[in-house]
Amino acid sequence: MQTTVLDDTDFQIINVLVRNGRASFSSIGDAVGLSPHGAADRVRRLQRAGIITGFTATVDLEAVGRALDAFIDVRLLPATLPEVFERYVRDLPAVREVAFVTGRFDYHVRVACQNPEDLDETVRAIRGDGGAAQTETRIVLRATAGAHPVGRA
Repeated sequence: MQTTVLDDTDFQIINVLVRNGRASFSSIGDAVGLSPHGAADRVRRLQRAGIITGFTATVDLEAVGRALDAFIDVRLLPATLPEVFERYVRDLPAVREVAFVTGRFDYHVRVACQNPEDLDETVRAIRGDGGAAQTETRIVLRATAGAHPVGRA
């Protein structure tokens, strides 16, 4: 695997795109001191190198009927294979993110549910067919979102 050396301009471009994945090459170029063509070349190089892996949309979960945001920590049963658990929970409608973590629990699952009943059904599914030995659920009361700048390594 080839290592790509990033300079300050690359980090500036990455940070522009973290804040706004739909930024035009012209606006990227203006922000970092390049022509639109130069910015496009840099973005494409960062994509080819696997540094920029995609562009995403941010969705207002309340507007789509999934305003109940929660974290479910999961400890698996000894017989549950991690790959099987991951495949199962990724297919649950409420699941937004699944992270394998260190500590008391094996997984951290973030869900966006329609209502408390939907959260209850999701937790029951994880405990039942998901192969969880134990879960601990926390409902998010407030969250702040925003672009997190990427600094030099």
